[in-house]
Amino acid sequence: MLSMIMLSFGVILTLLVCMLRSSSRRDAEVDRLLEDFEEEGKKNEPAKTASEEKKEDWEKDGDWWKGE
Repeated sequence: MLSMIMLSFGVILTLLVCMLRSSSRRDAEVDRLLEDFEEEGKKNEPAKTASEEKKEDWEKDGDWWKGE
């Protein structure tokens, strides 16, 4: 029984060591792709103003409470 417990702790320790080693290494290709996606998102999304936003028929204007 003691050997099974030691084996279990050994497996858990091995998994933790592997996770720590792999987390310290970061792939530069993944970072470059993430930056490219962010740049494309910024280029393709024009800034919307409140007057340009499409509203549904049931939605009120943001300043409906001010009255006219």
